[in-house]
Amino acid sequence: MNFLEAEGGWNLSFSGAGYLGLYHMGATQCLRQRAPHLLQGARRIYGSSSGALVAVAIICSKSADFCCSNLLAMVKHLERLSLGIFHPAYGPIEHIKKQLQDTLPDNCHILASQRLGISVTRWYDGQNYIITDFATRDELIQALICTLYFPLYCGTIPPVFRGERYIDGALSNNLPFSDSPTTITVSPFHGTVDICPQSTSPSLHELTILNASLQICTSNFYMGFISLFPPKPEVVADYCRQGYLDALRFLERRGLTKEPVLWSLVSKEPPALVEGPRDTEHGQSREDGLTVWRDTPNVLVRDVPDFELLSPELEAALRKACKRDFWARIQCSVPGRALTYLLLPCTLPFEYVYFRSRRLLLWLPEMPDDLCWMQGLLKSTTLKVYAKAKRQLLRLGSSYISAVSAPLQLWTAAPRNRASNVRLTDRALG
Repeated sequence: MNFLEAEGGWNLSFSGAGYLGLYHMGATQCLRQRAPHLLQGARRIYGSSSGALVAVAIICSKSADFCCSNLLAMVKHLERLSLGIFHPAYGPIEHIKKQLQDTLPDNCHILASQRLGISVTRWYDGQNYIITDFATRDELIQALICTLYFPLYCGTIPPVFRGERYIDGALSNNLPFSDSPTTITVSPFHGTVDICPQSTSPSLHELTILNASLQICTSNFYMGFISLFPPKPEVVADYCRQGYLDALRFLERRGLTKEPVLWSLVSKEPPALVEGPRDTEHGQSREDGLTVWRDTPNVLVRDVPDFELLSPELEAALRKACKRDFWARIQCSVPGRALTYLLLPCTLPFEYVYFRSRRLLLWLPEMPDDLCWMQGLLKSTTLKVYAKAKRQLLRLGSSYISAVSAPLQLWTAAPRNRASNVRLTDRALG
């Protein structure tokens, strides 16, 4: 059955991807441009980690220029830091929270309730939850902060949502409802997802982890690394363009486009249209009056000399977001890098004191609750360790007592055994 005709409609699900979340933006722009009914008619849009940010952007009708600018701004900020993510100025949660507070509309929680699903992981037991109801705008922002919080990478104290501590939803359910036939799944990693890069690796092995199926290949390992340690903004922008191309391949395979655009990009003649059942020679069939191209080519970004012909709006947004100002260009140049590292012993102590003090001031409103949580956590951990040590000591003590008492019992029982043996002997002789 076609997923567009499923009872109750269809859903969209965006996986967690870290800094590769811009891939989702490219796929979203393709759907918005070539199949807008898939976004407008979706019953619910799920997201985990950075995928939740894209889901919120769709629901709030944010433009491609807005999303690309905000996502690539973090990559450019990290590029200017001499120590990368280990620099004291690096604070992704604080940066994202401020951006959400400044840009989300006042009625965002009303738009998101019952249409947005945010995957989060409960801290103390690892249980996954999908949050779909938001009473206020602050609750929506806090739920997004919870699903973005990667332990130790983003801090040491998990954020709170309605009295519970939650962390990154990708750690328990990276692709919500991926097993549902009515869910369109999107992921920047190679696998069996609806919209994902088509791997050229000969490996046929797959790994199902955190509710997501991934191909075991070097490309996925590399993409997992750069999702936490991003490369240059231009490289991240290429992943956004690849998301557009992969979404276009999905639409053509489903028969949701009027003509095979990807065939023209690789300078090949499209297969001839054949009515009726599938034609094995051309790999094409008609389903419910829609042309379905089975052998849609896999087009990479390097195969598209002029991406602006496909999506002028997305290309303009990416170029604008990747553009650096004069001071940033100096910092990222080779002389600027060398000077930065030479001055690092002098500048790093001051930067450390400044940014740590600033973070402490921002933490003051939440300090009482966090300190109470840390006190309770320390108390419960101590009690658990004490109870475990007590059980071990009691077990060792009981085994020691058993080992010592066994020879004594045998020794005390020996005279009685000898006396009984003498009486039996006397009776036998008598």
